[in-house]
Amino acid sequence: MYKIYFFTFSLFISIVCNSQKRTNTRLILPKNVVSKTLRILFDDGKREENIVYNDIDGFINKEFISEYASIKISYNLSNGESINDLFFVNNQPSIIKYFYSSSETTKLNFILSNAYDFKIQKNKFLEYTKKEFQDCKEFLEKYSDSICINKPLIDSIYRTKFSALSKKEMQYISLNLNDYYLKWYFRRNHLKSNLIDYKSLYNVFKSFPKSYINSEEGIFINNYLNSFTAFKKGEELPFFKAKDITNKFVSLLDYKYKSNVLIVFWATWCVPCINEIPTIRALKSKYKDLEIIFISYDTDKSLFLSKIKEFQMDWVHIFNDIDLINSYGGYKAIPRVYAINKNGQLIYDRDQDKDKDLSMLDIALSKLYK
Repeated sequence: MYKIYFFTFSLFISIVCNSQKRTNTRLILPKNVVSKTLRILFDDGKREENIVYNDIDGFINKEFISEYASIKISYNLSNGESINDLFFVNNQPSIIKYFYSSSETTKLNFILSNAYDFKIQKNKFLEYTKKEFQDCKEFLEKYSDSICINKPLIDSIYRTKFSALSKKEMQYISLNLNDYYLKWYFRRNHLKSNLIDYKSLYNVFKSFPKSYINSEEGIFINNYLNSFTAFKKGEELPFFKAKDITNKFVSLLDYKYKSNVLIVFWATWCVPCINEIPTIRALKSKYKDLEIIFISYDTDKSLFLSKIKEFQMDWVHIFNDIDLINSYGGYKAIPRVYAINKNGQLIYDRDQDKDKDLSMLDIALSKLYK
């Protein structure tokens, strides 16, 4: 009995300690680097957060659930070139120090203490995918202005080339399942991509070491993958309770038996999302008691708030709630739109209804108001 108690207590302590990991990272920059071009992006294993250097006073103290938290530091050179450095830290005291060398006065060098750039792992990965990566790079250089503006042939070539790159990357990840940089890359890049099918993602994930699958980061990924199942018409959508931008809790139960609800997943950088705002506004005007909830993928909250004001989006907004997003299939392609009736039942799913211009949404809503 004592052994069982001791094991249970030890497991509890382990879980508590693992869920309360916190970075203790000192970021040292030359004074003239702190400018508008500097961006710091922190990834805690579930979500990404933009950090303002002046707000942290040189120290990044953030909770994280992953084996390593990642810190991406970006800045622009005077010639317009963009530099993106990626570092990984754990809960040990660490230092990331930038400096200018005597021979280089524009690009910064760095030294690390208890921080890692996984340069060797990254270079091996890039070498393995070199051909496919170069094909994608050349394609973007030639056609970047034509992507996502209704040019089917170019869009088809885009998908073909980037699908080939994604498959090659997944192949390399499958051969190096113990490499944490690749686990991070899998979570950070492939879970949010629509270029790899669910079954392939799931098979690779289940091939990772059990210690990773059962970690808090692994459980997060597993829950995300399990949310890929399509919602069924006539059934209730996953329950959620989240804070909106006014710090008030929003729950689907609040609307049940009272209002029809439109749920939209979007982002300020999504051009089709922005283009459809007038249509959404017209539907709200047409169906007076229709409640609208916008759930954003954004990480820059100030930009997010400014766009809401600019486009007069007078409805409920939830900012990048990762648990809510994952319960609805994670970072799938957007805009993503669902409509539910007063009984809480799904009556419209844009993807399932293959509705390009929201005309079918209008028809579905009209039936609720007869």
